[in-house]
Amino acid sequence: MKFHLNRKQVGIIVLLVIIIPIVYNKLSGFVGGMIQKRLMMMPKEVIVDNPHIEEVNVSAETTGRVEAQYSIDVIARVSGFLLKKYFKEGDFVKKGDLLFQIDPKEYQLSVNNAQASVNQYRALLTNAQQELNRANALIKEDLISRSDVDQSLATRNQNKALLDSANQQLELAKVNLGYTTIRSPIDGRIGKVNITEGNYVTATSGSLVNVASVSPAYVTFSLKTDDFVKLLRASDKFKDVKVEVQFSDGDWYDKTGTINFVDNKVDINSGSVTMRATFDNSRSWLVPGAYMKVKLTAPKLVKYITVPQACTKGDAMSGYYVWAVKDNKAVRKDIKVSDDINNNWVVESGVDMNDVIVVSGIQNITTEGQKLKITTEKK
Repeated sequence: MKFHLNRKQVGIIVLLVIIIPIVYNKLSGFVGGMIQKRLMMMPKEVIVDNPHIEEVNVSAETTGRVEAQYSIDVIARVSGFLLKKYFKEGDFVKKGDLLFQIDPKEYQLSVNNAQASVNQYRALLTNAQQELNRANALIKEDLISRSDVDQSLATRNQNKALLDSANQQLELAKVNLGYTTIRSPIDGRIGKVNITEGNYVTATSGSLVNVASVSPAYVTFSLKTDDFVKLLRASDKFKDVKVEVQFSDGDWYDKTGTINFVDNKVDINSGSVTMRATFDNSRSWLVPGAYMKVKLTAPKLVKYITVPQACTKGDAMSGYYVWAVKDNKAVRKDIKVSDDINNNWVVESGVDMNDVIVVSGIQNITTEGQKLKITTEKK
Protein backbone atom coordinates (compact mmCIF):
# COMPACT_ATOMS: atom_id res chain seq x y z
CA MET A 1 0.00 0.00 0.00
CA LYS A 2 1.37 3.38 -0.88
CA PHE A 3 0.71 6.60 1.03
CA HIS A 4 0.53 9.80 -0.87
CA LEU A 5 1.09 12.98 1.14
CA ASN A 6 0.07 16.27 -0.14
CA ARG A 7 2.13 19.39 0.31
CA LYS A 8 0.29 20.48 3.44
CA GLN A 9 0.83 17.18 5.18
CA VAL A 10 4.51 17.24 4.33
CA GLY A 11 4.77 20.75 5.77
CA ILE A 12 3.14 19.64 9.01
CA ILE A 13 5.52 16.70 9.36
CA VAL A 14 8.57 18.93 8.79
CA LEU A 15 7.27 21.44 11.32
CA LEU A 16 6.77 18.70 13.90
CA VAL A 17 10.31 17.42 13.33
CA ILE A 18 11.62 20.90 14.10
CA ILE A 19 9.34 21.77 17.02
CA ILE A 20 9.37 18.48 18.96
CA PRO A 21 13.14 18.58 19.84
CA ILE A 22 12.84 22.20 20.89
CA VAL A 23 9.89 21.48 23.12
CA TYR A 24 11.66 18.44 24.52
CA ASN A 25 14.78 20.44 25.38
CA LYS A 26 12.71 23.13 27.03
CA LEU A 27 10.71 20.65 29.05
CA SER A 28 13.76 18.61 30.07
CA GLY A 29 15.59 21.79 31.11
CA PHE A 30 12.61 22.97 33.12
CA VAL A 31 12.13 19.59 34.75
CA GLY A 32 15.87 19.29 35.42
CA GLY A 33 15.92 22.77 36.95
CA MET A 34 12.98 21.95 39.15
CA ILE A 35 14.70 18.76 40.27
CA GLN A 36 17.96 20.64 40.91
CA LYS A 37 16.13 23.33 42.84
CA ARG A 38 14.40 20.68 44.84
CA LEU A 39 17.72 19.05 45.60
CA MET A 40 19.20 22.41 46.60
CA MET A 41 16.38 22.93 49.02
CA MET A 42 17.07 19.62 50.68
CA PRO A 43 19.29 19.83 53.81
CA LYS A 44 22.97 19.16 53.13
CA GLU A 45 24.73 16.48 55.09
CA VAL A 46 27.55 17.63 57.35
CA ILE A 47 29.63 16.31 60.24
CA VAL A 48 30.00 18.53 63.27
CA ASP A 49 32.08 18.80 66.37
CA ASN A 50 32.73 21.26 69.17
CA PRO A 51 35.93 23.30 69.38
CA HIS A 52 38.63 21.51 71.37
CA ILE A 53 40.77 22.57 74.29
CA GLU A 54 44.46 21.82 73.80
CA GLU A 55 47.08 22.26 76.51
CA VAL A 56 50.50 23.04 75.06
CA ASN A 57 53.69 24.91 75.83
CA VAL A 58 53.87 28.53 74.75
CA SER A 59 56.21 28.81 71.77
CA ALA A 60 57.27 31.19 69.02
CA GLU A 61 59.40 31.02 65.89
CA THR A 62 61.62 33.57 64.19
CA THR A 63 64.88 33.86 62.24
CA GLY A 64 68.28 34.54 63.78
CA ARG A 65 71.92 34.86 62.86
CA VAL A 66 74.93 33.15 64.40
CA GLU A 67 77.54 35.41 65.97
CA ALA A 68 80.85 34.75 67.70
CA GLN A 69 80.99 35.59 71.38
CA TYR A 70 84.25 37.43 70.70
CA SER A 71 85.36 38.74 67.31
CA ILE A 72 88.63 40.64 67.51
CA ASP A 73 90.55 42.46 64.79
CA VAL A 74 94.26 42.06 65.43
CA ILE A 75 96.11 45.33 64.75
CA ALA A 76 99.71 46.49 64.99
CA ARG A 77 100.42 48.63 68.05
CA VAL A 78 103.84 49.77 66.84
CA SER A 79 105.18 50.66 63.40
CA GLY A 80 107.55 48.50 61.40
CA PHE A 81 107.98 45.97 58.64
CA LEU A 82 105.92 42.80 59.02
CA LEU A 83 108.55 40.07 58.91
CA LYS A 84 106.59 36.84 59.31
CA LYS A 85 103.29 35.19 60.16
CA TYR A 86 103.15 31.98 62.20
CA PHE A 87 99.76 30.46 61.34
CA LYS A 88 97.66 29.17 58.49
CA GLU A 89 94.49 30.99 57.58
CA GLY A 90 91.50 29.19 59.09
CA ASP A 91 93.55 27.61 61.87
CA PHE A 92 92.37 27.28 65.43
CA VAL A 93 94.66 29.27 67.70
CA LYS A 94 95.06 29.53 71.45
CA LYS A 95 95.26 32.69 73.49
CA GLY A 96 98.90 33.81 73.49
CA ASP A 97 99.91 31.98 70.30
CA LEU A 98 102.39 33.96 68.17
CA LEU A 99 100.71 35.33 65.05
CA PHE A 100 103.04 37.96 63.53
CA GLN A 101 106.54 39.34 64.01
CA ILE A 102 107.30 43.01 63.35
CA ASP A 103 110.97 43.91 62.81
CA PRO A 104 112.22 44.45 66.41
CA LYS A 105 115.67 45.98 65.70
CA GLU A 106 114.92 49.65 66.33
CA TYR A 107 112.84 48.79 69.40
CA GLN A 108 115.65 46.64 70.80
CA LEU A 109 117.99 49.62 70.30
CA SER A 110 115.53 51.81 72.20
CA VAL A 111 115.58 49.31 75.07
CA ASN A 112 119.39 49.30 75.05
CA ASN A 113 119.56 53.11 75.06
CA ALA A 114 117.00 53.33 77.85
CA GLN A 115 118.96 50.78 79.88
CA ALA A 116 122.15 52.80 79.42
CA SER A 117 120.36 55.90 80.70
CA VAL A 118 119.16 53.99 83.73
CA ASN A 119 122.70 52.83 84.47
CA GLN A 120 124.01 56.38 84.08
CA TYR A 121 121.47 57.97 86.41
CA ARG A 122 121.81 55.17 88.91
CA ALA A 123 125.55 55.90 89.14
CA LEU A 124 124.92 59.63 89.49
CA LEU A 125 122.35 58.95 92.21
CA THR A 126 124.80 56.73 94.09
CA ASN A 127 127.45 59.45 93.99
CA ALA A 128 124.96 62.14 95.01
CA GLN A 129 123.78 60.00 97.95
CA GLN A 130 127.39 59.59 99.11
CA GLU A 131 127.97 63.35 98.90
CA LEU A 132 124.83 63.94 100.94
CA ASN A 133 125.97 61.45 103.57
CA ARG A 134 129.32 63.21 103.90
CA ALA A 135 127.63 66.60 104.09
CA ASN A 136 125.36 65.40 106.90
CA ALA A 137 128.42 64.14 108.82
CA LEU A 138 130.39 67.36 108.35
CA ILE A 139 127.61 69.71 109.40
CA LYS A 140 127.42 67.99 112.75
CA GLU A 141 130.96 69.28 113.42
CA ASP A 142 130.20 72.71 111.90
CA LEU A 143 132.75 72.10 109.14
CA ILE A 144 130.34 73.13 106.34
CA SER A 145 127.41 75.44 106.09
CA ARG A 146 123.75 74.44 106.02
CA SER A 147 123.48 75.63 102.44
CA ASP A 148 126.12 73.09 101.38
CA VAL A 149 123.99 70.31 102.89
CA ASP A 150 120.89 71.63 101.13
CA GLN A 151 122.76 71.71 97.83
CA SER A 152 123.84 68.07 98.27
CA LEU A 153 120.24 67.07 99.10
CA ALA A 154 118.90 68.85 95.99
CA THR A 155 121.51 67.15 93.79
CA ARG A 156 120.58 63.76 95.27
CA ASN A 157 116.85 64.33 94.70
CA GLN A 158 117.42 65.58 91.17
CA ASN A 159 119.39 62.46 90.24
CA LYS A 160 116.74 60.28 91.87
CA ALA A 161 114.05 61.92 89.70
CA LEU A 162 116.20 61.44 86.60
CA LEU A 163 116.66 57.77 87.47
CA ASP A 164 112.88 57.33 87.95
CA SER A 165 112.26 58.91 84.55
CA ALA A 166 114.90 56.71 82.92
CA ASN A 167 113.30 53.61 84.45
CA GLN A 168 109.93 54.61 83.01
CA GLN A 169 111.48 55.16 79.58
CA LEU A 170 113.05 51.71 79.85
CA GLU A 171 109.67 50.14 80.70
CA LEU A 172 108.05 51.93 77.74
CA ALA A 173 110.81 50.74 75.42
CA LYS A 174 110.33 47.17 76.66
CA VAL A 175 106.55 47.43 76.12
CA ASN A 176 107.06 48.64 72.54
CA LEU A 177 109.56 45.85 71.93
CA GLY A 178 106.97 43.39 73.23
CA TYR A 179 104.43 44.78 70.75
CA THR A 180 106.66 43.67 67.87
CA THR A 181 105.52 40.10 68.60
CA ILE A 182 101.77 39.99 67.96
CA ARG A 183 99.92 37.19 69.77
CA SER A 184 96.36 35.91 69.68
CA PRO A 185 94.17 37.69 72.24
CA ILE A 186 91.71 34.77 72.53
CA ASP A 187 91.11 31.12 71.71
CA GLY A 188 89.38 30.89 68.37
CA ARG A 189 89.48 30.41 64.62
CA ILE A 190 91.66 32.80 62.65
CA GLY A 191 90.44 34.34 59.41
CA LYS A 192 91.94 35.60 56.17
CA VAL A 193 95.11 37.72 56.36
CA ASN A 194 94.49 41.33 55.31
CA ILE A 195 98.13 42.54 55.29
CA THR A 196 100.88 40.15 54.24
CA GLU A 197 104.53 39.89 55.22
CA GLY A 198 106.86 42.54 53.86
CA ASN A 199 104.42 45.42 54.31
CA TYR A 200 105.16 48.35 56.58
CA VAL A 201 102.42 48.54 59.18
CA THR A 202 101.37 51.14 61.72
CA ALA A 203 98.65 51.42 64.33
CA THR A 204 96.43 53.01 61.66
CA SER A 205 96.95 50.26 59.07
CA GLY A 206 93.79 48.51 60.17
CA SER A 207 93.14 44.85 60.88
CA LEU A 208 95.93 42.41 60.10
CA VAL A 209 93.60 39.45 60.66
CA ASN A 210 90.43 38.61 62.59
CA VAL A 211 90.18 36.02 65.34
CA ALA A 212 86.69 34.80 66.31
CA SER A 213 85.85 32.65 69.29
CA VAL A 214 84.12 29.34 68.57
CA SER A 215 82.39 28.09 71.70
CA PRO A 216 80.07 29.18 73.08
CA ALA A 217 78.33 30.76 70.08
CA TYR A 218 75.59 33.37 70.05
CA VAL A 219 72.40 33.37 67.98
CA THR A 220 70.85 36.84 67.82
CA PHE A 221 67.23 37.30 66.72
CA SER A 222 64.25 39.63 66.97
CA LEU A 223 60.91 38.62 68.46
CA LYS A 224 57.58 40.25 67.62
CA THR A 225 56.08 42.14 70.52
CA ASP A 226 53.07 39.80 70.80
CA ASP A 227 55.30 36.72 70.92
CA PHE A 228 57.67 38.48 73.34
CA VAL A 229 54.87 39.21 75.81
CA LYS A 230 53.39 35.73 75.39
CA LEU A 231 56.69 34.03 76.22
CA LEU A 232 57.47 36.46 79.02
CA ARG A 233 54.19 35.63 80.76
CA ALA A 234 54.83 31.91 80.42
CA SER A 235 58.42 31.93 81.73
CA ASP A 236 60.65 33.17 84.52
CA LYS A 237 61.87 36.28 82.70
CA PHE A 238 63.07 34.02 79.84
CA LYS A 239 65.54 32.19 82.11
CA ASP A 240 63.80 28.85 81.56
CA VAL A 241 62.88 29.30 77.88
CA LYS A 242 64.33 26.54 75.69
CA VAL A 243 65.89 27.79 72.45
CA GLU A 244 66.35 25.53 69.43
CA VAL A 245 67.88 26.35 66.04
CA GLN A 246 67.37 24.72 62.67
CA PHE A 247 69.88 24.53 59.82
CA SER A 248 68.95 25.51 56.26
CA ASP A 249 68.70 21.82 55.29
CA GLY A 250 65.92 21.30 57.84
CA ASP A 251 67.96 19.50 60.51
CA TRP A 252 67.71 20.78 64.08
CA TYR A 253 70.88 21.43 66.06
CA ASP A 254 71.13 18.76 68.75
CA LYS A 255 71.95 21.18 71.56
CA THR A 256 69.57 23.69 73.10
CA GLY A 257 70.45 27.25 74.02
CA THR A 258 69.52 29.66 76.77
CA ILE A 259 68.61 33.33 76.61
CA ASN A 260 71.48 35.51 77.80
CA PHE A 261 70.38 38.94 76.53
CA VAL A 262 67.05 40.75 76.16
CA ASP A 263 67.05 44.32 74.86
CA ASN A 264 65.43 46.99 77.02
CA LYS A 265 63.21 48.45 74.31
CA VAL A 266 61.04 47.66 71.30
CA ASP A 267 62.50 48.66 67.95
CA ILE A 268 60.22 51.39 66.61
CA ASN A 269 60.81 50.37 63.00
CA SER A 270 60.20 46.62 63.24
CA GLY A 271 58.00 46.46 66.35
CA SER A 272 60.19 43.69 67.76
CA VAL A 273 62.61 43.09 70.62
CA THR A 274 66.21 42.02 70.00
CA MET A 275 67.28 38.94 71.96
CA ARG A 276 70.25 36.60 72.07
CA ALA A 277 70.80 32.97 73.04
CA THR A 278 74.04 31.17 73.80
CA PHE A 279 74.84 27.64 72.57
CA ASP A 280 77.59 25.13 73.14
CA ASN A 281 79.53 25.02 69.89
CA SER A 282 82.40 22.68 70.71
CA ARG A 283 82.03 20.99 67.32
CA SER A 284 82.04 24.31 65.44
CA TRP A 285 78.77 23.53 63.63
CA LEU A 286 77.39 27.01 64.26
CA VAL A 287 79.27 29.28 61.87
CA PRO A 288 79.22 33.06 62.50
CA GLY A 289 77.11 34.87 59.91
CA ALA A 290 74.81 31.91 59.16
CA TYR A 291 71.04 32.47 59.28
CA MET A 292 68.97 29.91 61.17
CA LYS A 293 65.37 29.27 62.13
CA VAL A 294 64.89 29.84 65.86
CA LYS A 295 62.19 28.20 67.99
CA LEU A 296 61.56 29.30 71.59
CA THR A 297 59.52 27.18 74.00
CA ALA A 298 58.42 28.22 77.48
CA PRO A 299 57.84 25.59 80.18
CA LYS A 300 54.39 26.78 81.23
CA LEU A 301 51.40 24.88 79.78
CA VAL A 302 48.59 27.05 78.43
CA LYS A 303 45.08 26.01 77.36
CA TYR A 304 43.89 27.08 73.91
CA ILE A 305 40.61 26.77 72.00
CA THR A 306 41.35 25.12 68.65
CA VAL A 307 39.48 24.19 65.49
CA PRO A 308 40.76 22.04 62.61
CA GLN A 309 42.43 24.04 59.86
CA ALA A 310 40.57 21.96 57.29
CA CYS A 311 37.19 23.31 58.43
CA THR A 312 38.13 27.00 58.07
CA LYS A 313 37.80 29.27 55.07
CA GLY A 314 39.41 32.58 54.23
CA ASP A 315 43.05 33.62 54.61
CA ALA A 316 45.37 35.66 56.79
CA MET A 317 44.66 38.85 54.81
CA SER A 318 40.86 38.81 54.74
CA GLY A 319 40.38 36.77 57.89
CA TYR A 320 39.20 33.24 58.64
CA TYR A 321 35.72 31.92 59.35
CA VAL A 322 33.99 28.62 60.12
CA TRP A 323 30.46 27.36 59.59
CA ALA A 324 28.54 26.63 62.74
CA VAL A 325 25.13 24.93 63.04
CA LYS A 326 22.24 26.46 64.92
CA ASP A 327 18.68 25.18 64.61
CA ASN A 328 19.92 22.96 61.76
CA LYS A 329 20.95 26.02 59.76
CA ALA A 330 24.38 27.26 58.70
CA VAL A 331 25.74 30.24 60.66
CA ARG A 332 28.98 31.96 59.67
CA LYS A 333 31.44 32.57 62.51
CA ASP A 334 34.33 34.95 61.85
CA ILE A 335 37.33 33.92 63.94
CA LYS A 336 40.70 35.39 64.87
CA VAL A 337 43.55 32.90 64.83
CA SER A 338 47.01 33.34 66.36
CA ASP A 339 48.93 30.10 65.89
CA ASP A 340 48.68 26.52 64.70
CA ILE A 341 48.99 23.34 66.77
CA ASN A 342 48.96 19.90 65.16
CA ASN A 343 47.05 21.12 62.07
CA ASN A 344 44.59 23.03 64.25
CA TRP A 345 44.16 26.80 64.46
CA VAL A 346 44.44 28.44 67.85
CA VAL A 347 41.33 30.64 68.07
CA GLU A 348 41.60 33.86 70.05
CA SER A 349 38.02 34.97 69.44
CA GLY A 350 34.90 34.14 67.43
CA VAL A 351 33.84 30.79 68.85
CA ASP A 352 33.45 29.18 72.25
CA MET A 353 33.17 25.64 73.53
CA ASN A 354 29.38 25.59 73.15
CA ASP A 355 29.46 26.22 69.40
CA VAL A 356 28.76 23.33 67.02
CA ILE A 357 31.25 23.58 64.16
CA VAL A 358 31.03 21.92 60.75
CA VAL A 359 34.21 19.87 60.44
CA SER A 360 33.32 17.91 57.31
CA GLY A 361 31.06 18.80 54.38
CA ILE A 362 31.78 22.53 54.33
CA GLN A 363 31.88 22.31 50.52
CA ASN A 364 28.12 21.70 50.63
CA ILE A 365 27.42 25.04 52.32
CA THR A 366 26.93 27.98 50.00
CA THR A 367 25.10 30.55 52.06
CA GLU A 368 24.24 31.48 55.61
CA GLY A 369 20.88 30.14 56.76
CA GLN A 370 21.12 27.08 54.56
CA LYS A 371 19.44 24.01 56.04
CA LEU A 372 21.83 21.29 57.15
CA LYS A 373 21.49 17.66 58.11
CA ILE A 374 23.82 16.37 60.79
CA THR A 375 24.66 12.80 59.86
CA THR A 376 27.22 11.96 62.51
CA GLU A 377 28.69 13.76 65.44
CA LYS A 378 32.48 13.43 65.31
CA LYS A 379 33.93 12.54 68.67
